[in-house]
Amino acid sequence: MTAKDLQNVLEAMSDPDRATHCQRFFKTGPGEYGEGDVFRGVTVPDLRKLARRWKEVPLQEMLLLLQSSYHEDRFIALCLLIHSFQHGNEEIVYQAYLDHLPFIDNWDLVDISCHKVLGPYLLERPRTLLYSLAQSKNLWERRMAMVTTYYFIKRDQLTDTLALADLLSNDQEDLIHKACGWMLREAGKRDESTLIEFLNDPSVHLPRTALRYAIERLPAPVRKQYLKRTHISAPCDHMPRWKAYQLVMMATETMKGDVIHTPILKSSPLGESTGAEVFLKLENKQYSGSFKYRGALNKLLSLGESPPPMTIASTGNHALATSMILEELGLDGTIFIPTTTDQYKVDTLQSCGVHPVFHGQDGVEAEQKAREVAYDEGGVFISPYNDWHILAGQGTIGLELIEQIRPLDYVFASVGGGGLISGLALGLKAHLPHVEIIGCSPELSNVMHGSVEAGHIIEQPSEPTLSDGTAGGIEADAITLPLCMDLVDDWLTATEEEIARAMRFVYQEHEIKIEGAAGVAVACFQKYAEDLSGQRVAIIICGGNISDKQFKEVLSATK
Repeated sequence: MTAKDLQNVLEAMSDPDRATHCQRFFKTGPGEYGEGDVFRGVTVPDLRKLARRWKEVPLQEMLLLLQSSYHEDRFIALCLLIHSFQHGNEEIVYQAYLDHLPFIDNWDLVDISCHKVLGPYLLERPRTLLYSLAQSKNLWERRMAMVTTYYFIKRDQLTDTLALADLLSNDQEDLIHKACGWMLREAGKRDESTLIEFLNDPSVHLPRTALRYAIERLPAPVRKQYLKRTHISAPCDHMPRWKAYQLVMMATETMKGDVIHTPILKSSPLGESTGAEVFLKLENKQYSGSFKYRGALNKLLSLGESPPPMTIASTGNHALATSMILEELGLDGTIFIPTTTDQYKVDTLQSCGVHPVFHGQDGVEAEQKAREVAYDEGGVFISPYNDWHILAGQGTIGLELIEQIRPLDYVFASVGGGGLISGLALGLKAHLPHVEIIGCSPELSNVMHGSVEAGHIIEQPSEPTLSDGTAGGIEADAITLPLCMDLVDDWLTATEEEIARAMRFVYQEHEIKIEGAAGVAVACFQKYAEDLSGQRVAIIICGGNISDKQFKEVLSATK
């Protein structure tokens, strides 16, 4: 059975009159969206019957058929590829589909195939491909990004539909508006309240065609209100989850190739002691020695080539990361750090030519001063956590985890201001709704944990801790608190000895030097161990910036 055999059958079924009608219907004239497409004039029901009859055609013959100049040939080829995908050839068909995107070049070809190939393949994988396609210059690739979400909608995962509909709201093509409206309508069938909340968001500006499709199933009086634009809510003081998730996905595209795709290390010693499969996500291998490089880079790139004066506040790692990026980009900024900042991090900053400004005893005091200076100078303040672009940059860790570890049941991450855990939870929960996110803090400084329990940011004294990277207070308006309340499943704390013991354990078993903040996550995992047998667990090793002197003291402790 070959492509040529099937083409001979199709040629015998050709209907010139129907072919002429199809060429008008699918806009194949000069300057139209289907320009140059040619038809045989075979009906869709007949094409589907042929596909069912010829489903054993070899893959290479399917691909030859997909490269045909005839529209019907490509239609059957896609039907055959979908059948092959659904019968065990997922990886091969997925890659072949991507390699042949130029041949999937009309709306019906996109609509019958993308949600049946790209959708199931990406369900538990990073969906960054869709955000890349959504920014393509190719009309069909942009439509493909939107229609692929149909597969997720059927599984009650609506976040990508909302995020992509918003991203494509300024598209110039009517076919994109129709696809966005169609998918939003389908999302509304699954959860009307989510659709209403999206449509009422004052930041959402759907084209009229998309809006008409989206509200099609709503009551007539409600539709009339939307079409008159009388439904818009007042601006709110928080960002909806789908919008924050969109920023995470866009950060992955923005920073592609500019951050280290940090490795995963399977820890047999931790696994043997708990009965779990345990993986360490080594962000200590990131540029600047910690995960902070991701958020800082995403924020600075968001400011454009000629940003206003910048002030930065940090307890250490954020300052290290930002100073490195400022130098790489040829930019200047003023860095505020508390007087309690670890001396090793101060020395490292100064060795890089940075002369930080010391202010306050606590990270939140340094942040307040930096904000004041930014306001007075007409500049921009770069928070270590209280910023959507910072948070989105940290969220790229979650997408890497999905790619590197599948399936995944638990993630343990240290928490200071909450930027790391909020960002990675946004990406993880959208892809893997069942994954459990565990927040880890030192007992001597656990402001976010206490704030989540209280329902608002609390003032709580922080004592010196090995986990200096998570120590200190949190700004009163922190965007991370609602996310931590919503997305973090459980909270644990660790004593100083437990943190030190975890740091020693990782060094003795894996010869990896980690800082106290990373030790917190390992220590909390060890405390949770009895509930983790048979689970697949990731622990974020958030950094490795600790002086040799302090680390030797940790190693030599006998308690």
